[in-house]
Formats: sequence, C-alpha cells, structure tokens
Amino acid sequence: MTQDQTTGITPLISDVIGARIRDLRERAGMSREDLAAAAAEAGAPAGLTGTVIRFLETGRPGRDGVRTRYFTLDELAALAAGLEVTPMELLGDQAVLFVGDAAKPAPCPTCAAGEGEMTRVVRADVGKLGELGDLEPTLVATALRLAGAIDGATGDAAARLHLLTRELRATVEQLLAARRSDDPDDEDDFDDLDAPD
Repeated sequence: MTQDQTTGITPLISDVIGARIRDLRERAGMSREDLAAAAAEAGAPAGLTGTVIRFLETGRPGRDGVRTRYFTLDELAALAAGLEVTPMELLGDQAVLFVGDAAKPAPCPTCAAGEGEMTRVVRADVGKLGELGDLEPTLVATALRLAGAIDGATGDAAARLHLLTRELRATVEQLLAARRSDDPDDEDDFDDLDAPD
C-alpha cells in the first residue's frame, strides 16, 4: 500500500475507498441517500442506506478511533455503479494490490468532466509552487477540493458559493503565508541591529 507523504502512515484500503466515494459523491452533488438509491438501482445489497454509506465513508470509528465498518465487494461494486465509475477507480492507488504492477491508473470520467475553470486555475497555480513543504500538501488538497466544489456548485452548494469562495481564499492565503515565512528575501536585513536610542 502507498504511504501518506505527510504522515508516513499507510491507510487502510477501506479508508481510501471511503474518502474516494465521499469525494466523487460530493462532486456529483449527491447526498448519501441519493447514492444509496442509485446503488440500489444497480443491485446493491439490501440495507445499503444513506446511514450505512455514512458509516462506510467515515469508517464508524470506535472509542479507540479505529475503523469498525469495512466495505464488502458487493457494496464496492454497487457504489461504483451508483457513482458511474469502475470499482478500480474507487481503489485508486490501492488497485495495484489486486492487479499487479501492470495496472494503469483508471481514468476517472466523472473527475475529468467535473474539473472546471476554478480547479484548472488552482491546479496550475499549485504547479508553480514546486516542491511542497510540511503542511502544504494538506493545504493544496483542501484548495483543490474547494475549487472542485465551487466548479460543481448546484442547488444548496450554489447558495453557499460565497462561503466556499471565502474558504478557498483563506486556504490559499495560508499557503502563501507559509511560503512568505520561508522566503529569506522577506526578512529584515537589520533584525540583528539594536533599535536606536
């Protein structure tokens, strides 16, 4: 399995799938109940409700914080069909565990179709940053997620568009502030001099 670059922790496959389902569901503007209905049409196992999807997305952690709800293959197939993607797309980088090193990343038509102007602009700006520092990958991921939400805003999300835009600006400002604090050119060359009497 692939380790997280920022934490060094190898995620559970169910954690990867849960995050991927939540991301694709939100990009499609679907509630958990909408996804449950779409999965049911695709032959989901009985009992795959919006609440169960919430448990699958979050893992329904126990008191110790450990995931207590895992995906079954039947659920994975039905949820993929409900999201109009392949099960391999839900596995992401973890797909190599099932098909070997010859696996090519599956194209995600939903993601590609959902990438709008704001996401393209943010992605291009991030590309100009070069190597990312300690907290920057998290900020970049947040910025891209917000940009995607702005691009795909419909219904309730469209009503919150100004909040999403404000949150994106704040995230980008955090990213830039971290860059400025690391930039030696911004330092005062006279820091070590005593103040005049």
